[in-house]
Amino acid sequence: MNNQMSQTQGQSDPLAQLRDIHLPEPISWWPPAPGWWLLTMIMLAALFFTIQWLIKRRANNCYRREAIEQLKQIQVASINNLERCQALLTLLRCTAKTAYPELALESELTPTLLSRLNQCCSQEVFDPKLQQQLSQLPYQASPEISEALLQQLQQATKQWLKKHNKKSYKHGQKISTGET
Repeated sequence: MNNQMSQTQGQSDPLAQLRDIHLPEPISWWPPAPGWWLLTMIMLAALFFTIQWLIKRRANNCYRREAIEQLKQIQVASINNLERCQALLTLLRCTAKTAYPELALESELTPTLLSRLNQCCSQEVFDPKLQQQLSQLPYQASPEISEALLQQLQQATKQWLKKHNKKSYKHGQKISTGET
């Protein structure tokens, strides 16, 4: 009788017929939502343009790196002060010709060249005293260049090579070419 009673209770007991809750499958990481695809495309495009910009910038500054390397060679060369000064001015002329071919700076007199090179930089690099001292050298019978003048020219050259703007504009105005 007990056995019979337990069978009737099992059949009439609705709780005995329940099963465990079935959990849904976990959300997969693949395929990502459309927003993630969009973000990935934006990031790839940004990476592409950044790499392209860096390559172009490096190529555009190749002349600058070469000029700085030549400056280092001039500084360690065993030549007298006059030859070193001439080498520095030649380096400035060649670099200016490469950076600003439309200005024809290579044929300018030294003070004019230095003055116009100052316009290519955000701040004045070649001060008027240096320009004046260098302008007097060609007219001396035996030009003497002091070590201080040479050091000042080397520092100004190095600073100009590193800081000049490739564009021939300063504060929105084109550098004067001296022509009318």
